[in-house]
Amino acid sequence: HTHSIMAAVVVEKRPHALILARGGSKGIPKKNIKPLNGVPLLVYNVKAALASQVFEAVCVSSDDPEIREVAERAGAASHVRSAASASDTASSEAGIADYLEHHPECETLALVQCTSPLTTKVDFRNGFELFTTSGADSLVTVVRAHRFMWTMGADGRAAPKNYDPVFRPRRQDWNGELIENGAFYIFSVDSFKATGSRLAGKIVALEMPEETLVEIDSLVDWKIVELLAADKFQDAPATWGFC
Repeated sequence: HTHSIMAAVVVEKRPHALILARGGSKGIPKKNIKPLNGVPLLVYNVKAALASQVFEAVCVSSDDPEIREVAERAGAASHVRSAASASDTASSEAGIADYLEHHPECETLALVQCTSPLTTKVDFRNGFELFTTSGADSLVTVVRAHRFMWTMGADGRAAPKNYDPVFRPRRQDWNGELIENGAFYIFSVDSFKATGSRLAGKIVALEMPEETLVEIDSLVDWKIVELLAADKFQDAPATWGFC
């Protein structure tokens, strides 16, 4: 009886983790391998994904040989991303399709965004467990924020989006909003191929810690995340052989 259970566990294919890292990043040059506290940015996610032991393969797809070399030093596989899927106008979905074309064996994929270096191995484990046990087609990572949202009309008039100012809720009386933090997405390849989207079908949300809301898009974000990463990871990154 035990043998049949083990066989069932082995048969289930583990997901691949894909990090898309173009050479030409507009806001911060070579952002994907710019040192964050002395360690190239994408290495944080590579190390967390490998340590989670969730993935069959952890791969960095890039059109830039320098980025692929850093990825391999960190222990990841690398994929030569096609020029068409790495242009300024190409979507992440184009990068995903390019990877899947070369990896027909992949049935479940996690798109991991290296602009969220605070993701840990535990986040990946929690995400995969939720994705698997819920029978979802896709998973999005979110952070709960207690922020009041507003819109402004063409006439300049402002209007509240998610609360009534007359009955302003106290933080403890309100669940807040779930905001997509862009850390990672998990989806079935069938669902992606049917819709062309990383999020489709039955979607579940993994709630992550508050500090993971910051995505690195600007140098201001960079400074904030550098402090948060130093606090969160302490001396561990110094043991990765990049400092």
